[in-house]
Amino acid sequence: MSHDLVESLFADSRSMMIGAAVTGLGALLITALTRSIAPAVVTVVIFAVVLHRIHLIRQYQSRSHNHDPAEVRWLERTYVLGAATYVLSIGVLTFVTFAVSDDPFVLILVVSGAITHAVSIAVRNFAIQRGVGLQVSAMAIPLAAAFIVKGGLFPLLIPLMLAPVCVFISGSASRLRNILLSEIAFRNRSERIASQFNFAINNMSHGICMISADRRVLVSNNRFSEFLGLPPRRSLVDARFASLLRLARRSGMAPREAIDRLQRALCAPASRNSPYAMAFETLDERAYDLTLTPNSRGGWVMVVQDVTAKRNADRVIDRMAHFDSVTDLRNRRSFEIALASVLAGPIGADHRIDVMFLDLDDFKQVNDSLGHTMGDKLLIEIARRLNAIIGPRDLVARWGGDEFVILHRNIAGAPETAALARRIIEEIGRAVVIDGSEVIVGASIGSASAPDDGVTPDTLLSNADIALYAAKAEGRRGWRPFERAMDTKIQVRRLVELELRAAVANDAFDVHFQPIFDVRTRRILSFEALARWRHPVRGAVSPAEFIPILEDIGLMEEFGAGVLRRACAAGAAWPDDVSISVNLSSSQFRSGKIETIVADALAKAALAPNRLDLEITESTLLDDRCDTRAALVGLRARGCRISLDDFGTGFSSLSYLLSFPLDRIKIDRCFTMGLGVHERASILVESVAAMSRKLGMTVLIEGVETERQMKVIEQLGTIAEAQGFLFSPPIPLSGVAALFDREGGRAAA
Repeated sequence: MSHDLVESLFADSRSMMIGAAVTGLGALLITALTRSIAPAVVTVVIFAVVLHRIHLIRQYQSRSHNHDPAEVRWLERTYVLGAATYVLSIGVLTFVTFAVSDDPFVLILVVSGAITHAVSIAVRNFAIQRGVGLQVSAMAIPLAAAFIVKGGLFPLLIPLMLAPVCVFISGSASRLRNILLSEIAFRNRSERIASQFNFAINNMSHGICMISADRRVLVSNNRFSEFLGLPPRRSLVDARFASLLRLARRSGMAPREAIDRLQRALCAPASRNSPYAMAFETLDERAYDLTLTPNSRGGWVMVVQDVTAKRNADRVIDRMAHFDSVTDLRNRRSFEIALASVLAGPIGADHRIDVMFLDLDDFKQVNDSLGHTMGDKLLIEIARRLNAIIGPRDLVARWGGDEFVILHRNIAGAPETAALARRIIEEIGRAVVIDGSEVIVGASIGSASAPDDGVTPDTLLSNADIALYAAKAEGRRGWRPFERAMDTKIQVRRLVELELRAAVANDAFDVHFQPIFDVRTRRILSFEALARWRHPVRGAVSPAEFIPILEDIGLMEEFGAGVLRRACAAGAAWPDDVSISVNLSSSQFRSGKIETIVADALAKAALAPNRLDLEITESTLLDDRCDTRAALVGLRARGCRISLDDFGTGFSSLSYLLSFPLDRIKIDRCFTMGLGVHERASILVESVAAMSRKLGMTVLIEGVETERQMKVIEQLGTIAEAQGFLFSPPIPLSGVAALFDREGGRAAA
């Protein structure tokens, strides 16, 4: 039995008291008519049973119950025993009355009372399946016994009346019980569905409200209450929706304009047929989407969704799409859109639009030497300075890498482009202190003006880029406006870049070799490998022209590795006491692969490391990077020699002799030209050579072209090696053997 059925048994004691009172009056009447004490005794028993049952019901109602199965079974047994005892006492009263009286009225009265109580079993006790049978038996057995004891025709009443009544009572109780159980199951299912529905809508991320045709709230959830600024647990069912809107207006949660729009939408005839949607922001800057959908019963379903997170995410995505993440400036795409919009407006002599491309000079060196984090901080400072310089109607954006682009409106009151460019160059050229380190970069600027240099974004950007190329080619840290003649020069430069890329990919460079001689014996000690490029149209191109281009387009590492491989392969075929010198660019150290590249070249050529002399310039040492120093130490540890080329042309050469692992210095040709001509040149060369020898380094002098110069070198006695056209110009590999033959048949290894 469920606790719901137990509740139905103990729900009310009033009907029991009324029945007991009627039974008691009937018993007293029977006692009076029969003048017998027996009915009175039974009546006392009946009242005692009734009082005990009423006490149990009151006791049940006065305390809480957990309705566990054991308690439910105990309550059922208690009720069944009480009810059966009560019905049995009535049956005994019937039997006693039949025994002591023959009065037809009395017999009819007592039988009617018994039958009435029997029928009440079906009405009151149908919930107890086994209890009904017990109570029917407690009534039917004494009544049947009374009919039998009375004799005559009374026994016939057993099959004719008593049995059908018992069957009716049992069937009716069973039907009522099934009806009650179905009702309880339906109620439980409804409550469960209602609970689940309530849980579901109150845990939705959206606010929801169902509105009737007369604009009253049918269903709403906590989110909707929060949206109105009301306590979440407050029930809004049956509230007038107009009153809720007034509350929302007073709470200030929703803006008045949004509430007015919603009221107009509800009143509009179209809202009965088609959905309505609106978006708004609250005073606390939260964003909401609201939809109002009509239903078939003339009402609406309103859904309010908090889209603040989506709006914020959209803003972040939009910012990422249009702004640079490092400098917080507009990015390339955003600038192009802004430029197209400006060019679509009026442009003329009094309203020119200038596009200024700006490229940071030496930024790559900052990135390579100090790291990308320092580079990013430098870009942020550059962006701040640019924003401080440009006018309120101008626009600056980061184009990419170390390039910026400026949209300058050249109108009345605005600075001229030339003045603006000079100021930008001056500001960017000021030192920047980042994390205690002083960083200095420059800026090159190229500009193009609309309408003179083009009226489309692509044309203006392209021409400004061409002007930037020209500014950089003229020595950097300068500004150049676009000129039509520049286009041809840039196209030539770009063509050269393409041809250089193809030459590097196909290893189409020649390697020539210039001998290095022992000053004392004038015998060949080594050869310096020098790259040469023969252009199919322009002929021989100077290394001073194509090497910087290779540096600019990032192919120096690949190019240098190819020259190194060919030089090592050539040197491996020479006598064992002849070495090979190869120049290394500072850019070849930046990737951190130089040690591997050198090791691979030596291994493929089977050349001993002590026969390879690696020449570096002061630009490599200027980086002063830990990894550059480590690479030089590592190469020297492998057995390679390290030479400092072009010594004396830099700013702090003497400090390098102490701080870097060097085996040889090469005195630049500019000092050689003065030997035997200018006494000061001889003094400088002698001093540097003497100092280097004392530090344990070999001294080589370049650019020896005359015997007079050579005699001065020999007289100094401190220079061990010499190189120059006096001995031989750079020659192809095929001519090296002739030099060895000239030395008296010196054989290759």
